[in-house]
Amino acid sequence: MKRKWSVSATAILTLSILFTGCSKDNSSTKENVTPKVTTQTKETKDQVPVKKVKVRLSYWNKEDSVKTLLQLFKDKLPDVDVEYQFIDNKTYTDVIKTQLAAGEGPDIIGGVVDAKTVKTGYFEDLTERYASKYYNTGTSTVTFDNKLYGLPQASWFNGVYYNVDLFTKYNLKIPKTLDEYFQVADVLKKNGIKPQAIGLKNPNVAGQSFLGLALNDFIGTTEGKKWNDDFGKGTTKMVDALEPALTTWTEYLKHGVFTKDMLGLEEEQAIDEFTSGKAAMFQAGPWYMETFKQKAPNMKIDMFPNLGTKGGPGWMVGGPGVSFGLNAKSKVKDAAYKVLDLLSTPEGQNAYWADNKGGSSFLKGVTFEMPAEYNGAQEAFKAGNVMYPVNNWGVAYAAFTDLGKGIQEIIAGTKTPHQVLEAVDKKAAELLEKSK
Repeated sequence: MKRKWSVSATAILTLSILFTGCSKDNSSTKENVTPKVTTQTKETKDQVPVKKVKVRLSYWNKEDSVKTLLQLFKDKLPDVDVEYQFIDNKTYTDVIKTQLAAGEGPDIIGGVVDAKTVKTGYFEDLTERYASKYYNTGTSTVTFDNKLYGLPQASWFNGVYYNVDLFTKYNLKIPKTLDEYFQVADVLKKNGIKPQAIGLKNPNVAGQSFLGLALNDFIGTTEGKKWNDDFGKGTTKMVDALEPALTTWTEYLKHGVFTKDMLGLEEEQAIDEFTSGKAAMFQAGPWYMETFKQKAPNMKIDMFPNLGTKGGPGWMVGGPGVSFGLNAKSKVKDAAYKVLDLLSTPEGQNAYWADNKGGSSFLKGVTFEMPAEYNGAQEAFKAGNVMYPVNNWGVAYAAFTDLGKGIQEIIAGTKTPHQVLEAVDKKAAELLEKSK
């Protein structure tokens, strides 16, 4: 995923448009300003100004990722003014939780719906109105005590985008294993091409790079899925299960694919490297496709899944792109429900998907066509190999950022995989203890 500022609560906007009649001498005063009286006949109908209610919606992706959806709200909800609030994902959770703790915050909130925030009473119960409309494969991570608190939107996923023309130019085959990937990387480096651009300044980007490998080598197995669920309960540890995978991940460093200088690279800078042809690969998902096309309209792009050491169809790191919850303290719930109602229709789902193409919908009866840019990842999709392990960690979800920061420390050469995983286990245990 790409993306620091705190935002204050916004008051409800009221539009009151007054019209004044003109006298023969064109004079007027405040006292004689009166609302225009509208009349309706069979021949004509005067339009009455619509009173709009402002509904604030927050998310960690930039506005381009929901521009079609926002336009739909504008077109279909004339009495609602949806104000979109982007907050960088590096600070998003802290900013939103601080606002919620103060009894404020946006009316509709992307993410942050977890066992602790629900228990604290931050989110409205959406069960009766929406639970039957969505598949539980999407709602399971935002359902607590059999009550639904979030509406899952089109699934997000990430794999490895690659520049088709560069692969063709150097006769490179799409890798199926990590060893084959490093063979490709060696050829690219010999020809002055950076194998993979990556914004390692963001710890979540670093963490997701590792998750792709971990899914292939352990978490995606039957044993690994059980371990992952148990980790969220505090009955298993990372250091006991993921050290081999994290040690394998350090091969990216040994082969010079990821380097220390990349720790200063922002995601936007990595995108520029990829779209300019300086780098041949880039791990991400559909949320960047529009950016790719804007920066390099003639660039041919495809994707292969995240790889492991054992081969197979590969894995996509992914799950619901976001689940939208309703702030229990919202003062405009009726208007907010209109927004969520429209979102929970095929038209709403397609509008969201228009700027996030590639995923599937969790709303029953809605299907999307996968764009051609994802042809190389179809084996993983057909195998059902799409998973975001962190979704099953419950209150330990926040420990993922610590994992990403730990991987940054591995890249910097200040910590070992064992030390990093021990630190994440400690953080997860603290989070679980605080939630009791």
